[in-house]
Amino acid sequence: MLADASGALQVELQAGVRQGREHLQGELQGGLKFCCQRCERSFEWPLRIEMDLLLVHSEEEEAAALQDAEPYWVQDDELPLQELIEDEVLLALPMLPRCESCENAVKASAAVQEAAVEQVEERVNPFLQLQEEFKKRH
Repeated sequence: MLADASGALQVELQAGVRQGREHLQGELQGGLKFCCQRCERSFEWPLRIEMDLLLVHSEEEEAAALQDAEPYWVQDDELPLQELIEDEVLLALPMLPRCESCENAVKASAAVQEAAVEQVEERVNPFLQLQEEFKKRH
């Protein structure tokens, strides 16, 4: 999906302890070049991800962390930062990257379709009218 590998990301992470739990928070931002899946032109896609993870070492810690923040399993006291960042970026990528003009065209088309569906739904169904008349007479 990438048009080329020229994009760069800035990563700012801070680790610490908050309320007695190990915590990792930060931000990933930058731009990636995608190939539009509609017109096939390349375009710059801005990326900004805020991370707020509680580092957990057991299932009990994970269950408790689910209420407060997103848990992240740490195994063998190692935190694979590159893998963590790659996973966050992959989760944030669009399924069908489209440039702004194609995205606007798709949204406009969806709005027209939605209006058409509303018009169809607003039409009075003659069979429903007959059913109501039948109920009134019996």
